[in-house]
Amino acid sequence: MKVVCSSVGGAGHLVPQLPLHRALADAGHVLSLSGRESAARHAPRHLYKRMSITPDRRRDVNPTIAPLQRVDVAAEVAVVGSYFAGDAALRSAAAIEELLPVADLLVCDELDFGAMAMAQRAGVPVVVVSVIASGALVRPEGLTAAFNRLSKILGMQEPVRPRGDCFVVPFHPAMRDPRFTAPKDTQWMRPGSAMQSQPDGSVVATLGTEFKTESGDLFPRILDALAQVGAPARVAVGRDLDPNRFGPQPTRVRVEPYIDFEVALPRASVVLHHGGSSLLTQSVLAGVPQIVLPMGADQPFNAETVARLGLGITLDPFAATAATIAAAIEHLAADKGARRRVSSLRSLVLGLLEPSQVVAHIETLNR
Repeated sequence: MKVVCSSVGGAGHLVPQLPLHRALADAGHVLSLSGRESAARHAPRHLYKRMSITPDRRRDVNPTIAPLQRVDVAAEVAVVGSYFAGDAALRSAAAIEELLPVADLLVCDELDFGAMAMAQRAGVPVVVVSVIASGALVRPEGLTAAFNRLSKILGMQEPVRPRGDCFVVPFHPAMRDPRFTAPKDTQWMRPGSAMQSQPDGSVVATLGTEFKTESGDLFPRILDALAQVGAPARVAVGRDLDPNRFGPQPTRVRVEPYIDFEVALPRASVVLHHGGSSLLTQSVLAGVPQIVLPMGADQPFNAETVARLGLGITLDPFAATAATIAAAIEHLAADKGARRRVSSLRSLVLGLLEPSQVVAHIETLNR
């Protein structure tokens, strides 16, 4: 098959798809990738015969960090219809249009409504990969009007089907918000390989790719906390922030543009992050407890998952002082119960369908 792989967002929209992309390539299918530059940076280029990449604002160093804003959950849910089924969908539709005439299959993330719509219009089967662990952002029953508008603009005869022809979820059902159940025919796929957990007392911290430039003074508070704790630490600030802006740090605290989490997380005793679905899952695979400081998007829902399953600690990004963050790190590093609970969920995650099994199911759909 000739497969078009599309991602409408940043790294968090592409990374959950990569195990399926790899399995499709291993099965002999020919892949093309369409997406943003900041997401494609995480893509193994050898997987794709062709890459159609759109530059975005994450390519340049950002001189400012905007003030931190209070999370408005209702507004985050509304953005799915107003933005992802609006301007973002139209940009994605235009980006993949030239790829579809020779495509046998589209694989896209669950917010990539423009790609779904164009493939549906062209009669190309659609595999939708969930990128929101909680399942709480994409609520089809509330998107009818947005989908109707999008269908009309793109000249479709039917509404967008947000679950496509096959819905793949690379998260364990326990990680999903019980209020937002997945379809009965969902393919629950293992999200990655096992990471051998070998904690060495270190701390890994990141605020992701999308919200770090809207995090106010949260990075300085995290760095102050790490200075108090005294553990070795690595802090990823992204390629669009200059690490030097945060000033001198203790020699045991490294501020870096990028961290290879597959290497760093298994060695960590604690990971501190924004609550994105990808980091949530990578941390579980590494067997490491988490401190979550949710700032927006799916992060508040994932923070609830961390608390509900006992995987770590959730802190208010506004109220958490450096002392509060330091105390949370020290407490979690010593919490053997949290590490056991993470390990138990890790075993469940690794018991999900292999990506190759999901590919075999997808191939039956194509036939």
